[in-house]
Amino acid sequence: MNVARFNLTHAKAEKQLPVVNVLKKIRETHPVGIGILLDIRCAQVRTGVVEKPVKISMNQEILFGVEKLAKAHKGKEVFITVDYPAFGKDVSQAENLLIDNGELSFDIVSISPSGVVRARALQNGNIGSRRHVNMPGANISLPTFTDADWEDMACAVRENIDFLAISFVRSGKDIDQVRAFLHKKKSTIRIIAKIETRQAVANFPAILKASDGIMVARGDLGAELPFEQVPVIQDQIVAQCRAAGKPVIVATHMLESMIEHPLPTRAEVTDVAHAATIRTDTTMLSGETASGRHPLVAVDAMDRILRATEEHLRSSAQESPVPVSSDAEARAQAAITLARSLDASAIVVMSKSGRSAEALSKFRPMIPIVAITDDAAVWSHLSLHYGVSSLLCSFQGELETCVVRGMKAAVAAGLLKKGKGIVLVTGTEITGGSVISVQAREVR
Repeated sequence: MNVARFNLTHAKAEKQLPVVNVLKKIRETHPVGIGILLDIRCAQVRTGVVEKPVKISMNQEILFGVEKLAKAHKGKEVFITVDYPAFGKDVSQAENLLIDNGELSFDIVSISPSGVVRARALQNGNIGSRRHVNMPGANISLPTFTDADWEDMACAVRENIDFLAISFVRSGKDIDQVRAFLHKKKSTIRIIAKIETRQAVANFPAILKASDGIMVARGDLGAELPFEQVPVIQDQIVAQCRAAGKPVIVATHMLESMIEHPLPTRAEVTDVAHAATIRTDTTMLSGETASGRHPLVAVDAMDRILRATEEHLRSSAQESPVPVSSDAEARAQAAITLARSLDASAIVVMSKSGRSAEALSKFRPMIPIVAITDDAAVWSHLSLHYGVSSLLCSFQGELETCVVRGMKAAVAAGLLKKGKGIVLVTGTEITGGSVISVQAREVR
């Protein structure tokens, strides 16, 4: 894996620190950067806690509402509590109700003046504790962030976490709030906006501009919008992220059957392969590794699918052009052209900020990118970018000394092989700016 995601929906950041600290210790001995991402809960509606799952039958009418309204109906009808005070008001705009991204769906029959919602089940199923509720078509009036969310973000700053994934983003202003919070804390955490609402799709250009990266959260997105629209939206988002040079994650239900089974379905394999074909930066496992029976097997399966697909793309020499929007990107494209013409085994980039490696990654060269940096934050931030393996190495001494030191570290890490040709990208500071050098070399 390249990045570990910690979902804060069911447990606050402080409670997950023991596992975070285990990962930190592991990566101290791991040469290639591994990122840590905290997924912030944000504005979402969930059912209340029940002693055991409530069995629901098709065409059964049940009630939904806040806790204080449940007592009047106790023992009379099934009453599912929700943790959202304005539920009765906002649900009037909804087309229907969905539980667990559509595992159970309900038609809305009526809404009482007090806010009790009567709904008819369209399938058989069960409703357990703290299940997620979607209201397609409704504009949720909840504020995007709760006090608990800000506490989790403050914890992330204290613990030097690498990425924050912001759930249920509705506009670029949501990201601006987080950016201001991190700026005040002098934090370098990168902000990933999760696209999972209708508002997010409508406001995507502003969200992309405000964010450091994007996650296509297909579970909630497919519940908020007609499911047949999700593949097109996914591909459009990936293309726009690539054009902007920002990393994009395709997530949710990728190998869902592996929660229970040791082999993925062939449709799931094709889905993961499609994500690689459209050149997304990252594919993400969720329940497969969080609660599944075969977490290691699931990671291995995803790795195998991606490697096989990329090998096919490499052999077919398919190009997927994106625009050049800066001098740094023009130099990156030149380095890639040289690497291809020389059949180089890798592109090695010496970078303090990571921007040169990010520029190379934007063009998806199908040639491994080895980024050598002396900044620990950059080392882990690059873990999210396509094709980049980052190494942490001292930059003390002359440039050539640093290059030799970095190349030896890359050989020791198994990223480079002696005797193979590479393209080296370095920067040299001079009065009034810097000079970027692109060289062909042999690993010694």
